[in-house]
Amino acid sequence: MTSISSGMSAQKLLTWDQLTDVTFSKVYDQETGIELLTATFGPTLKALDGEEVVIKGYIIPLDPLGTQYVISRNPMASCFFCGGSGPETVAELKLHPNSFRRYKTDEVLSFKGKLQLNEKNSTSLNYVILNAERL
Repeated sequence: MTSISSGMSAQKLLTWDQLTDVTFSKVYDQETGIELLTATFGPTLKALDGEEVVIKGYIIPLDPLGTQYVISRNPMASCFFCGGSGPETVAELKLHPNSFRRYKTDEVLSFKGKLQLNEKNSTSLNYVILNAERL
């Protein structure tokens, strides 16, 4: 695995191939009344849960104010939301206050932050980058 030095800390480079170490099962959600995909993460991903990582991908805005973003393996036309890719091809960015700004759709950028694996929360994506800072 590659490490990237940045001052006193080092982050692990998180590749999109690593994010495929997951299986999905359909489960009926009582709260929403619909079938949802539940993730079961493999050992490679479990080892990275809570670690500082760097990820590079296409930016996809989720709101008109520019405060919520997803980073995607694919451009918007072929991403999980629009093009039929799987949920393992996107990660939610919970931005650090220093990184709040408007990013352009399909802009290719890198972010660092703490990886959080989400198996159960239906209001969030399976991969979340906490305190995400643009590199």
